[in-house]
Amino acid sequence: MTDPLPAVSWRKQDWAYLRLRGWILSGHLAPRQRLDQEGLAKELGISRIPLRQALARLAAEGLVVDRPHQRWVVTEISLPNLRDVYSGREAMEVMLAEQATAKVDADQVEVIGSILEEQRSALARGDLDGARALDRRFHHALYQCAEMPRSLEVLDTLRTHSDRYILMFLSDPDRAKAALLEHEAIVTALRAADPDAVSEATRGHVRRGLVDLTGLLAAKPSNSTDEPPSR
Repeated sequence: MTDPLPAVSWRKQDWAYLRLRGWILSGHLAPRQRLDQEGLAKELGISRIPLRQALARLAAEGLVVDRPHQRWVVTEISLPNLRDVYSGREAMEVMLAEQATAKVDADQVEVIGSILEEQRSALARGDLDGARALDRRFHHALYQCAEMPRSLEVLDTLRTHSDRYILMFLSDPDRAKAALLEHEAIVTALRAADPDAVSEATRGHVRRGLVDLTGLLAAKPSNSTDEPPSR
């Protein structure tokens, strides 16, 4: 694997954190995979200290865990975790969407609408990575209008925990297009200043993601007895 060298101004731990996070989200570092710190430090061209600092940040996001006698391990993707994270997301996103509708102004609505148009364009040219990034921007721009920064921090943490699930969901163009239509429904209700319609459209959006992902995970063969690979 060849990665660009880190910018001179970056701290080594930041570089390692971003590289490892990208590898986990892309599946290059698989769920339940044990991480060889010496090998990773050599691959990243850094010492063990910034690597451990990067791993600690990833642990705070729930992407890795330090297990006794196994060292660092990439966390599993599982149905219980999916249901836990998405239940929390539903509660927070519905509340923030409803509050945002009461406080959003015309300029903010236009910004949210422009992000939606960017997402539509990204999907039209087959740019799924771009569409995923715009999905996150869309939701953040909407919920920020609620002016509830502490609640938004909680939601950002939940969305970080669900990043691998979102990646799985939006990796299919049809699901990505369906999500875009749901975003359109949210924006339509937002422009009508209808908090009930916005909250219900948001609830349906999160729940459909949960239903589809539950089906995807249930269809995956279990590897619970497999020995996680080393690195």
